[in-house]
Amino acid sequence: MSDTSKLDCVIVGYNDLDFGHTLKAQKLGEKYSGGYRSSKINSLIYRGERITYTNLLNQVLTKATGVDPELNVFKLPNLAVCYLKSYLSRRGLNVEIINFYNSEKDRFAELLAQSPNAVAITTTYYVDDEPIADLVEFIRQHCPETKIIVGGPHIFNLHTHHDAATQEFLWKKLGADVYVYDSQGEATLNQVLHQLRDEPEKSLGDVPNLIYTTDGVKFEKTAKAIESNDLDENILDWSFFEQSFITPTVSMRTARSCAFKCSFCSYPFLAGELTLTGLDAVEKEMRYLKGHGVKNLIFIDDTFNIPLPRFKDLCRMMIKNKFDFNWYSMYRCSNSDDEAFELLAESGCKGVFLGIESGSNTILKNMNKAAKKERYMDGIAKLQKNGVTTLASFIVGFPGETDETVQETIDFIEQTSPTFYRAQLYYHDIKVPIHNEAKKYGLTGAGYSWKHQTMDWQQAADWIEVMYRKITNSSVFPLHGFDLESIAYLVGAGIDLGQIKGFASIAQEMLVQSLNDEHRDTSAQERRLIELFQPVTV
Repeated sequence: MSDTSKLDCVIVGYNDLDFGHTLKAQKLGEKYSGGYRSSKINSLIYRGERITYTNLLNQVLTKATGVDPELNVFKLPNLAVCYLKSYLSRRGLNVEIINFYNSEKDRFAELLAQSPNAVAITTTYYVDDEPIADLVEFIRQHCPETKIIVGGPHIFNLHTHHDAATQEFLWKKLGADVYVYDSQGEATLNQVLHQLRDEPEKSLGDVPNLIYTTDGVKFEKTAKAIESNDLDENILDWSFFEQSFITPTVSMRTARSCAFKCSFCSYPFLAGELTLTGLDAVEKEMRYLKGHGVKNLIFIDDTFNIPLPRFKDLCRMMIKNKFDFNWYSMYRCSNSDDEAFELLAESGCKGVFLGIESGSNTILKNMNKAAKKERYMDGIAKLQKNGVTTLASFIVGFPGETDETVQETIDFIEQTSPTFYRAQLYYHDIKVPIHNEAKKYGLTGAGYSWKHQTMDWQQAADWIEVMYRKITNSSVFPLHGFDLESIAYLVGAGIDLGQIKGFASIAQEMLVQSLNDEHRDTSAQERRLIELFQPVTV
């Protein structure tokens, strides 16, 4: 008979590796890959050290207030972790979570001291293996007998992108016992955990969607059984969490996958067909969150306003219920109309992430974006008219990119003046649709090491530096922990939008000064930043 009081599983969220450590590793390949350049154009030098915007913000707030706020957007409730706890707890499993590993190591060690049957590591935000291997090492040190299970997008990608021999090498390198290779995987994880509790001596060979080892050397692969978990039935039950954990800001999902097929993106392949949560289920979840003090919602749907009629109904539902959330989402502004813009503002939208990707119709066509820049220009203007903060994202170096098309993007940003923007160095995934046209574009290489007939990664990185120096009508919002979610998080932490704008503007000056890896005097910017935040109490 199983012991139902024993801890079945600890679910672990994000592991934020030290930025300096990451930079040092990337710099070793500086001549051969754009990884270091990408990190450099998304960071700045402050007091002799290259750091992220989040690090700068914490240091400045400490000087301004006398208290280190230890801000990090990954302290927000990790939706993957919360969803898994909700899903598994509903099915009778005893589950605890480590939401953000870096700030919860002591508690994690205490949980591991209870010898849980398993630890499940989510991989939603990872693009490389090191954070996972670091977690595995920590778990082995504290509880070597606990089964380590890893799943999520990164594992799915490794399984999809590599042959069996390479996979086996990677599984050994990561060091876990079990890998879930389905793109969803929650039903598989539930089955594994029940078996570990109820029949621990039984082989996992009958559980689908697994790659597992019993000796750390040989790996077995079980049969594939595609999961399609019902969104309405499995809507996140926030009652499993303390109110203090979910306030004032949480993320929410109302759909799975994306309706579009952009040629640089593998997400629709990973997630399957677009699946929508029913509005009744969405309303139920919102009502609970409203009743328990949540003020800011971040919708993580890839295209929140698609399909448009359903989006309008969702906005009307929020208005009817007077939820008064401040909400943020990804938004396809080229696929909207005047009524939708008005409804989003009335229902509480405060900010949107715009995956525009290029200001050139030629490149938008290459990307299969199903939109033209004129529609984007109109959409940004209407968002601005309705008082919505905009963060526009662009890719530089996509196949077909030329000096002329990058200049079109620069002109587009200057003309439309989004509140914030970022330019990302193109990263070539050989499993995305554009790779099928590699011969057409003379495209070779992969990752951040690529070239095609009209540009290579070095030229693209040079152009991003030009953009960050030249563009004056919009402020840079870089990668590495500064995103649309950061705006909602910072507002929830008591920092207003005006201060966020001021910080981004001053930090960009420092970023531009840092592009040549020169240690410049930043004392004037530091004084302005301290003045900006002195009234703030965090």
